[in-house]
Amino acid sequence: MNPAPEVKSENASEAPSASVEEYLEAILRLLNNKEGYVKTGELAKYLGVVPASVTDKVKKNLTKKNYVIWKKGRGFKLTKKGRKIALDVLRRHRIAERLLVDLLGFSWEEAHDMACEWEHVLTEEQCNRVLEKLDDPPTCPHGNPIPAANGTVHPLPELSLADLEQNEEATINCISDENLEILRMMASMGMLPGERVRVVQISPVGDTLLIEVGTAQFALSCDLARRVRIHRDVEE
Repeated sequence: MNPAPEVKSENASEAPSASVEEYLEAILRLLNNKEGYVKTGELAKYLGVVPASVTDKVKKNLTKKNYVIWKKGRGFKLTKKGRKIALDVLRRHRIAERLLVDLLGFSWEEAHDMACEWEHVLTEEQCNRVLEKLDDPPTCPHGNPIPAANGTVHPLPELSLADLEQNEEATINCISDENLEILRMMASMGMLPGERVRVVQISPVGDTLLIEVGTAQFALSCDLARRVRIHRDVEE
């Protein structure tokens, strides 16, 4: 059997490979769509590779093509060119998640894993048809904003579940960290966008929250609680 052709190749057309897209998207995600630098160790951990592989890939490929800037001691920063590509990949990823969840019936955690592959093959026309079919949803199933075709993207809410006081309630806006295990955990607790959540108790040392979602209560570390972005109801 002949090997399947690569979806994208780095040739004269300057189309980045799937591997390059993954690196750029990872940097964007780690920065939470903000300006700044990502350290080699952070990027390696996120991608599940050794730091030496990250350094080799970035220096030999991404910097050469002006996708990232590397500074010793600081790490990697997306260039305007690299950020544009990363946002496009993120857009395709989140549209793929909507397609998989809303039209094909997959769970939101399954959709994230599958969208990591689909993000490299969806065309702009296909993305537009999905959005049209679904009446232009503003977010992915996890509540994170879908970048517009022109590269603009709404920022995530600054407030997280970890910022609430005891007995305070709020509405879940999104799960900012789309790690597969975290998504599975949040789904099992009913921590979904639009759900109400209440902080029942905060541990004496402040590292754990007892939260209430619906009629169920769960213990959640403050580290995980920071991945749950929320909004308070506007007081009248």
